[in-house]
Amino acid sequence: MHSHHSHAFADLHRIELAQVRQTNYNVLMTNTHTYRGIVWLDLESPTETEIAGLVKRYDLHPLVGEELKRSSSVAKIEFYKEYILVVLTLPVRVRKGNTNEIVDREVDFVIGKNFLITSRDTTIEQIEYFAKVFEANSILNKDEKIEHAGYLFYYMVKRIYAGMIEDLENIRDSLTNAESHIFNGDERNMVVELSNLSRELIDFKQTARMHRDIWEDMIEYADKDFFGSDFGSYVRDIRDEFNVIHELIANTRELLTDLRETNDSLLNTKQNETMKILTLVSFFFYP
Repeated sequence: MHSHHSHAFADLHRIELAQVRQTNYNVLMTNTHTYRGIVWLDLESPTETEIAGLVKRYDLHPLVGEELKRSSSVAKIEFYKEYILVVLTLPVRVRKGNTNEIVDREVDFVIGKNFLITSRDTTIEQIEYFAKVFEANSILNKDEKIEHAGYLFYYMVKRIYAGMIEDLENIRDSLTNAESHIFNGDERNMVVELSNLSRELIDFKQTARMHRDIWEDMIEYADKDFFGSDFGSYVRDIRDEFNVIHELIANTRELLTDLRETNDSLLNTKQNETMKILTLVSFFFYP
């Protein structure tokens, strides 16, 4: 299912696009995208003033403003009368020197009926991509309906999850690569390689672990008709996508465990051979 994401972004009729870029001394940005009366405000490292403006404009609870200001590093969901706050922590695989590591990225979403606010400290590739797609008028098929901002949120999370699946598939490729090295006599170097991959998987799982609870809560809430009767099925689709990610993590960890055991036993065999030879040699040279 996940490989067809990009096809869901076919072409759009009309887009009224207002792009407001506010430049402060450290180049802070609020990008405003509008589509059929729905506004998407994308904030990167917002200032106190920007947040205060939003709180006022959309009549947000002061606590939501606080949440947008700081990185909480805890994924969560909170329901208010007119909107929902969702904080997602995303595991992102980045290159560090000659290995990879998983870093946490946080995105805060405020989802109202006709507005969506996204706030983050750093550039997040999937959201940048989404903005490009949005500007290119190609977010949806013509028959898709965007009646409220919940649908925008849905497509955005699908895009983010597609990125997570890609990272996991790359980790899997690294494992397959390690496997061929193990059987080519490179066991010693593979001990470090497998440890690194193990750490990546642990971090990945750790960062993403709260997502399922969020979707379960959201399904329950969506079923109360906050966004109309059919939105629940969209949230269920997100949850199913997360389950795919969860399965991928589990399968990859299983593969890793098998490779580690194989590598260890090959190493032990080699070391035993070496010990036998050394014993023999010392026996011959012993006066």
